[in-house]
This record gives sequence, structure tokens and C-alpha cells, in this order.
Amino acid sequence: MADKASLDQRQTQLGSYIIYPDADSASIASWPQNKEIALFILNEPIPGNGCKVFESVWSRSNYRVCVDGGGNRLYDFCKDQGTLDKFVPDVIVGDLDSIQETTRVFYEKKGTRVHFYDDQESTDFMKGFMYLDSEMRHDKDPNDCVVIVFGGLGGRLDHVMHTLKVLFNNHMKRQVYVISESSLTFVIPSGKNRVLVNKRVDGPKCGILPLAGQTMLTTKGLRWNLTNHPSSFEGLMSTSNIIDDPEIYIETTLPVAWTCEFNPFG
Repeated sequence: MADKASLDQRQTQLGSYIIYPDADSASIASWPQNKEIALFILNEPIPGNGCKVFESVWSRSNYRVCVDGGGNRLYDFCKDQGTLDKFVPDVIVGDLDSIQETTRVFYEKKGTRVHFYDDQESTDFMKGFMYLDSEMRHDKDPNDCVVIVFGGLGGRLDHVMHTLKVLFNNHMKRQVYVISESSLTFVIPSGKNRVLVNKRVDGPKCGILPLAGQTMLTTKGLRWNLTNHPSSFEGLMSTSNIIDDPEIYIETTLPVAWTCEFNPFG
């Protein structure tokens, strides 16, 4: 059993309490009141049954960014919900090869900025972070702003892999959480970590993906735990595991992706 000094070294990962705070989150003082929130909408459909969680994240966001075709997705979602005038983004950013003209004109009339990047060495998702840091937050510490992303883990496999790459590339300087239709995904840094689980919306299935290379992994709180076991993309990966406890302990020598079923939709 870990001693108190070892427990104190753990980094706490708030998980879905960042996305979907409820009565439980207040009791554990988990909501990071000292951080800003940026909402990114990527070019994937926003789940039609996700209005409640989308509204919750939108209302708490300091910055609302549509990444190129994400503007179309927001427009379609709001049109279906009858909320076009309610959810107007701060900016549409990218190389603008996906945004439809009708969407662009509608939001520009509502006051949305449209920012074009012609840089083909970065993706639209990366351009979203560039704009957030330089134009919206004016080079303030990225660690003081949590980024919540709708989309990015469905559709084409190369897009999915790029989303994961961006998460890993950013994890040392900011927290990034990706919401898809069925899961919540974020990066667990190297070292000792405590992941808080809200079993009202998380799980039961989960996975730990060693995408940064072979890591030595120790876990507690899952149905099938590991003890100082090598985990790699080519070797053993903890997939289709089950969340048993409200706190999961993960010790890893390299950063890993945590992904779990996420069920706030409805």
C-alpha cells in the first residue's frame, strides 16, 4: 500500500468533472476556478442528444472557437435545435477550405471573426491553438486555460491519429479534453497520477493507450490492473478494461492516453 508521501506526489486528473461538473464535483472541490476554458468545435457532427453537455460547456467557456468546417457543424447543430442565435462563436479559424459560404456569412453578420491561415505546414486543429494563444489570450500561460474539444475522434483514421498527436504535443503545457459521441479522451502525463471518475457519466469501459512509446505501467482501481508491466502499441495495451473505483491510480514512465466511455448525452 502506498505511503502518504507517495500519495502526495500524485498528479490529480479531474477527467469528466472538468467537462460535466455536478453535485459530486462540488463536494470534492474539483472545479478549477482559477483556469479559463476554451471550447473548440472540430469538423464532426455534434451529437444531437448532446445539447445538455454542449450548453454546459459553452456557458462556462471564455473562448469559443470553430475550427474551419467546425463552423458548419455548429450551424447544423443549432439549426436542428432552433438555437442559431444563441450559440455564436468568437472566431472561425483555419485555411477555410471547408467552411460553407452560407455559414460564414451568417456568423460574420452575428459578429464572429473569420481568420485565415495560409500555412500548409500546420493543420486547422493546430491553427486553432495558434490563434487561441496569440490572438485571444495574447501569449498568457497556456496552462491557465483548459481546452475542451468537440469532435476529432471519429471519421478518417488519419484525422483521429492527428487529434491524438495534438493532445500529446500539448499535454505538457495545457489540459486538452476531447469529447466524441461515445468517449472522453485526454493525456495522462508521466509519473504518478490519480484520475477522478464520475461513475454517473464515465465508463464502465476504458482504455490506456501507450502512444508515446513503450512505457512501464502500474494501475489500481480497474478490473484488470497492471504492476510495473511494459505496455506498448506493438505489445500489451490495456483496452476494454472496466472502471471499478471512483479513483484510478496510474503510474507510467511515459505519457499515455486515457479514454473511457462518456455518457452525459440524454
